[in-house]
Amino acid sequence: MFCFNHLLQIFTFCRYSEDISISQTICVLKKILRKITPTKINRFNREKIFFTVKLFKYNKMLKSILLFMAILGSSVNSYKILILYPTTSLSHQLPAMGLAEALLKKGHQVYFAGTDKLSDDGNNNYTFIDFSWLYQYYHEQAKLAPVQLNRKFSKYEFLSFADLMFKVARKFFESDTFHKFYRQTKDEQLHFDAIAVEAIWLPFGVATSRLLSANGTVPAPPVISLATTAGGDFFGQDDSLGGIIHLSYTPSMLEGYTDRMNLFQRIENWASHHYITGTIRRTVSELAESVFRQNFGLGGEVMADGGWPNASLLISASNPLYFYPRLLPPNIVEVGPLHIKTPEKLPEILQAWLDGAQKGVIYFSLGSNMKSEFLPPKVLSNFLRVFRELPTGYRVLWKCEGNAKIPGQSENILTQKWMPQQSVLAHPQVKVFITQGGCQSFQETVHYGVPIVGIPWFGDQETNVAKMVDAGIGARIWPQELESYEKIKSTLEAVLFDTRYTERMKKLSSISRDLTARAKDNAAFWVEHVARHGGASHLRPVTADTTYFEYFCLDIITLMLTLLFFIIYLVKCSVKYLVSLVLKTPNYKIKSS
Repeated sequence: MFCFNHLLQIFTFCRYSEDISISQTICVLKKILRKITPTKINRFNREKIFFTVKLFKYNKMLKSILLFMAILGSSVNSYKILILYPTTSLSHQLPAMGLAEALLKKGHQVYFAGTDKLSDDGNNNYTFIDFSWLYQYYHEQAKLAPVQLNRKFSKYEFLSFADLMFKVARKFFESDTFHKFYRQTKDEQLHFDAIAVEAIWLPFGVATSRLLSANGTVPAPPVISLATTAGGDFFGQDDSLGGIIHLSYTPSMLEGYTDRMNLFQRIENWASHHYITGTIRRTVSELAESVFRQNFGLGGEVMADGGWPNASLLISASNPLYFYPRLLPPNIVEVGPLHIKTPEKLPEILQAWLDGAQKGVIYFSLGSNMKSEFLPPKVLSNFLRVFRELPTGYRVLWKCEGNAKIPGQSENILTQKWMPQQSVLAHPQVKVFITQGGCQSFQETVHYGVPIVGIPWFGDQETNVAKMVDAGIGARIWPQELESYEKIKSTLEAVLFDTRYTERMKKLSSISRDLTARAKDNAAFWVEHVARHGGASHLRPVTADTTYFEYFCLDIITLMLTLLFFIIYLVKCSVKYLVSLVLKTPNYKIKSS
C-alpha cells in the first residue's frame, strides 16, 4: 500500500537532488517505487510520476507538487485484476465486460482474457488478451457435436452439449495465446491482486492463480467466481461456498419449474440436479487437472486440486427479479445485471422504422446461439402469416442472420442481421419482445419494460421463461408448438393486447432500474474488498464445510428417532412384562390323599 513514508522519501529525494542529472534522479526514484507494492501503482502512473519529477527538477515546484498529489490520488489503492472468460458466447462475455468497465472507471488495471473486446479500449489500464479466434474453433467443433443448437434438447442432453464447452476451455488454456500471456507475467513480474473467472470454470481459475504465484514465492491471488446466469445453480458452487441449495424450493437451472413445485417435481428436481451437477463438477475438475498436468509439468494437476471450494467470493450478475428469492451466505453476492448501459443512438434505418410504427413494433430475436435461419420452413411460414395479419399500424423488427428478405415477407416486416438490442428495447414503440429467454435478453427486456413471448430451447432458458410466466410479464410457446399457427397467433395477441402484462412489466422495470443503478459499483466494491484483504475467508460460513446430512439436521433427527424408538421399545417390553405378571395364572398343585 502506498503510504506517507513513501511520499516523504520521494519528496525528500527530489528536494535535495538538484546536483545530479535527471536520469540519475529517475534511477533512484525507481528504487524507491519498487518498495511500493507493484500492483498499487500501475506502470502508466509511474511514468507520470517520473515526468512530474522532471518538472520538479526544473524548479516548477508548486505545479509539480499539485500535479504529483493529483497523480497519487489516482494511484493509491489501484489493483491489478485478471479476468478469465473462455466461453464463446457474447451473452456470457457481456457481464464480465461490464465488470471490467466498472473496475477501469475506478482506476484499476484490468487484464481481460476473453473472446470479446471492450468497444472503448483506449484506457491505458486495460489489457486485452485476445481469444477471439476461439469462435472459429467453436463453430468448427459445433458441426461435429452430437447436439446441435438449432433444436430443443433436454437437460440430460445438455451434458452432451457441455462436451463442446469443455473442448473450448481446453483449447483456451492450452493455446499459444495463454502460454504467451503466462510468459509475459513472468518476464514483467506481473502480480495480480485478484482473479475473476466464470463460475463453471472455477477450477481453471484456481489453478491459474496457483500457477501465477511463481511456485509459492508470492501469495496466490484470491479467486472470484462470476455467475452470468439468472440464478439457481447447476455447477454446485453455492454448496461449495456454504449456500447449500434447498431443492424443494429452488428449481434446477435446466428445468422449467418455479419455486412452487409439487411432490413429483421436487423429487425429479432433486435427482436431476445432483446427477447433472455432479457430472459437470467432476468433468471440469478432471479436465483442469489434465490440462495443467500436460502443459505445466508433472504435479501440474495439484494446481487444480480442490478447485470448487476455493473461491473467495461468488458474484452473481443477477438478482431475485430474474429468479426467485433464496437464502444466501455473505460470500455469495447478487449484484444484478452488469451489462446494461445507457442506450446508444439507433442506426437511421432502425430509428425511422420504429418511429414510423403508428401502433407499435414486435421485436423478434432468438439470441446469438439459436438463429432464425434454423427455424423449419413451416415455422417460418407460421410466423410470416401471423405478422402479415397484424392490425394496421403494427410493424415487426426481425433479427434474421441472412440479412435479406425472407421469402413471403410482408411489407410490415424489417429484417436485419444485427440489432443494438438495448437501444431497440428502449424505444417506446416496442410493445412485445419475442425471445428465446436467454439471461441477458431477459434482464434487458425487464429493465426497459417490454412484455415477452418466450420460446425456450435449451440450458437456462426454460427456467428464465418459467419465471417470466410466473411473474405475469410474458407467455410461453414451447418449440414444438411453433408448428401451430393458432398457438403463435393467440399467444402473441394475448401479450400484445392484454394490458395486464404491460402493467406488471412496468412495475418490475421500475424495480430493476433501482437495483441495476448500483450493480456495477457493487460488483467493483466486492472485487476491491477481496483484493484489499487478500481473500474473503471472514465471509465464509461453516456450512461450506458441512454435509447435507448435517445441514438439514438429519444427524440430530436420526439420533432423536433412534432414542425415541429405543424408549418405545423399553416401554413396550416393560408393559408386556408387567401385564404378564398380572395375568399370570397361579399354578397350584393338588396333593393326592
